[in-house]
Amino acid sequence: MCQTADTEDNLRLGRALGDAIAESDRKVVLLASGALSHTFWPLRELRKHEAAGIEHIFTPEAADADAQRMQWFEAGDHARVLDTMPEFYKYKPEARFGHYLMMIGAIGEGDCTATGRRYGEYENSVGTGQVHYWFDRPEGGFPRPRRTPEDPEYRQLVGGPDLPAAG
Repeated sequence: MCQTADTEDNLRLGRALGDAIAESDRKVVLLASGALSHTFWPLRELRKHEAAGIEHIFTPEAADADAQRMQWFEAGDHARVLDTMPEFYKYKPEARFGHYLMMIGAIGEGDCTATGRRYGEYENSVGTGQVHYWFDRPEGGFPRPRRTPEDPEYRQLVGGPDLPAAG
């Protein structure tokens, strides 16, 4: 997990993964593991917040933001999750939510309507929001990954300096 990657970086990695899966003749399971909101209680306060109850999530606003995303997961509204990433970053999702972003990049981003089945309860872990979901394959299959737009700055970075040929 790259801690400095932004939303687009993680989606690009997911798109590349999705393309590789589509070209393969293998069955593939994607596992994306990470927390929703992810702010820990300060060390001297941890003992007061070790229980799993939602009241121990770092802030009520973080728990509310997590609950929104869980509703959207269950409705298969991945476009809404993606559209609201700038707001969700206020609650410091684990690894900038890269685990989810790479997965959803591989299976069609906002075009994906896979509904989430929750396993277990949403709960606290010393301030962070934890939950497990399985995304069922839609009847018609997952959409193809979106195309990554050409990035001229990237070409310049990896192409090296523009020098005339010797000679």
